[in-house]
Amino acid sequence: MGKVVHIVMWKLKQSAASAGSEGHKAATQAISALKTVPGPETMQLGPPLIDARAKGFNWGLYSVFASREALDKYTVSEAHVKVVTENVKPNIEDVMAYDFELDE
Repeated sequence: MGKVVHIVMWKLKQSAASAGSEGHKAATQAISALKTVPGPETMQLGPPLIDARAKGFNWGLYSVFASREALDKYTVSEAHVKVVTENVKPNIEDVMAYDFELDE
């Protein structure tokens, strides 16, 4: 089994949707707490490069895990659940996740 890519896209709440606003800064900073959760080999967060293709999703995460097992462990870890509950969910109105295995 190869490495796994984990992609998450969020639609921020209306109060945080305007890039550069205080609400946007606070929301994206709160979501960035995901970087403190152990598990991924790499993680990047940011806004869409091309808004027209983003279908309203205005913040995203790209991460790579050593295996499906590593992703599964991360998903249910106490640290991940805490950040999602306290930092992510209060700032979003919709979410989509997509995972796939890399060819070795």
